[in-house]
Amino acid sequence: MSAQPADPYGRPYAPPAAVPTPTAGTRPFGLIVRVLLTLVGAAGMIIGAFMSWIHGLNGVDLSDRAFYQTTFVRDGNFVATVGFAMIVLGLVALVGLAPRSGWLTRLAGALGVVAFVLFAIELGRGHMGMPGSIGAGAWIALAGSVVALIGGFFGTRRVVTTGPVTTTTTVAE
Repeated sequence: MSAQPADPYGRPYAPPAAVPTPTAGTRPFGLIVRVLLTLVGAAGMIIGAFMSWIHGLNGVDLSDRAFYQTTFVRDGNFVATVGFAMIVLGLVALVGLAPRSGWLTRLAGALGVVAFVLFAIELGRGHMGMPGSIGAGAWIALAGSVVALIGGFFGTRRVVTTGPVTTTTTVAE
């Protein structure tokens, strides 16, 4: 006679199989790559804002109207410049290191690329000479935006792994 619980159908008792316990870990390599790419990308966006964008006109002096009009004029209001927009996007990319998913860094990088494309379109529409007249600052800001965009895809997403599955079967005597 065994001390096993009775089965109404007369089958031998078998305890349930051991359920693997998921263990969560992070990939430190992805985090390091994300931080480095975000820092380099944000630095590119911010440094590019202070450099020449067109015909010797720095980004922090170029009116934000360069994104949607063919007038490339100097603006005395720092907040209303192309450079200020790129500085803000660089800072948003840095703040994007806080969320685990990296969506904010990706957003800042994508908006930086959009800003460059809008600038290049208006430059082409204004017949100012394309692409030779685009200054180094705009190219550096674009490169920084692309690097930040790529960096946003490296996150600290959890990797869930399971241990080995063990099955125990007990046969009644």
